[in-house]
Amino acid sequence: MEGRTFVRIPAPLSGATLAAGRARCELVATRPIPLHGGSVPARPLLVALLLAPLLQACAYSMVQGDRIHEGTFDDVLERTVAARDLAVPDRFETRVIRRDAIPDLLRAAIVADWEAQAIADYQESLVAIGAWPADRDLVDEYVSVSQEELAGVYVPKESTLYVVEDAATPLSLRVLSAVARRDFMREIVLAHELVHLLQHGAYPELLEDDPRWRDQDDAAAALGAAIEGDATRFGIVAVIGDEDALPSPESFRADIEAQQASDSGALARAPALLRLTLAFPYVSGYALSLKEGAALLDEPPASTEQAIHPSKRHEPFLAIDLGPARGVLPGHCRWLGDNTLGELGISVLLRDLDDTPSPADWEGWDGDRFLAARCGERRAFVWETHWDTDGDAAEFANAYAGIANRIRDRIGLERAPEIRLNGRRVRIVSDPLRSVSDSLDALSRRGRVSRVTELRAHFGAPYRERDAAALR
Repeated sequence: MEGRTFVRIPAPLSGATLAAGRARCELVATRPIPLHGGSVPARPLLVALLLAPLLQACAYSMVQGDRIHEGTFDDVLERTVAARDLAVPDRFETRVIRRDAIPDLLRAAIVADWEAQAIADYQESLVAIGAWPADRDLVDEYVSVSQEELAGVYVPKESTLYVVEDAATPLSLRVLSAVARRDFMREIVLAHELVHLLQHGAYPELLEDDPRWRDQDDAAAALGAAIEGDATRFGIVAVIGDEDALPSPESFRADIEAQQASDSGALARAPALLRLTLAFPYVSGYALSLKEGAALLDEPPASTEQAIHPSKRHEPFLAIDLGPARGVLPGHCRWLGDNTLGELGISVLLRDLDDTPSPADWEGWDGDRFLAARCGERRAFVWETHWDTDGDAAEFANAYAGIANRIRDRIGLERAPEIRLNGRRVRIVSDPLRSVSDSLDALSRRGRVSRVTELRAHFGAPYRERDAAALR
């Protein structure tokens, strides 16, 4: 239904943050969806070759040219509304696009909310902490991976749902679609994106762009897990119609990880911050949704630690606002930003650069915050992390010491960052920000939080307003 607009009578949602809250994507729907605890079985090569002519002749597709079959769309919408039990927004659009249109769509969604300098500073801050390689463009990598992996997308700012016409369809789903006269893959994609549409109507504050999340990568990733997990769970229910047929979290994770391990495209070549986080919102979010149901979005996780560990679902952590430190940067340094890596981001950093990473090195997280700057021709950072116990802090400090020289080389420092261990706190600092590190105790604002609302309240006004205040 190219350009079809729906008007309805009122009735009673991160290598990377750039995508969070702006385009809710189904990036894993091109892979088999595990049902009844396992994947739809793949066919041997010989069987696939023998079936190819049959499938070309009788495969069923709900996309006809540049349109979605109207009857099929209405049926999937009705089943999705019944599964998720949320009202359909008054107005929205659906569009069918080809894969080669994805880059322009995603770039437009990013540019609509981010100025070019803000994008450059955000990427540079990730490079400065060592989380992103300097020679790779963040937006280009995100778009490249999305063009291969994405099968559907909902753009909240446009209230528009896109289905990719020529997304790759696994042979097993083509067989099932031909036999059942249903386009299972696109039904799953469509139902998933329709759940995002329903989420947007019921929880606009979760899906629409919020400047406060631009320097809250960890919270944005946790929120993304709630949004995508909710859409994954109820999108599958809408298609298969049976809650009891849903896969267990363990089998869902194993299937997704196996599919990723066999990938040889843009995802396999992407930097770790994309490669190791792509599946996180679906895998962790799906497990959360199975446990909490529709209530998940009423109280979403505020940290990736809360999203990863069921026992820590509402675990308080230390929120640290380093914004006031902007005013004490050395005169030749330019502020790039401050942000939180969280358990997920720290795990990515260590898995990327440590030859023998261990979950013990990043578990026990109790809060962190870094600030990044450009000082002349060099990048610099101060990073403060807090841990549940002295032992947890020591394990992280030891693990970081093992990658410190690689961090030095990646960032382009003259010497490795200094690691300062003090009880349950580990502070890491690079030249020439050692004086800033010494001022953090007096300048930073700290408070323990456990909910998204508390985190937002702690950081207060959006970052642009805070930055402007810091300069006055």
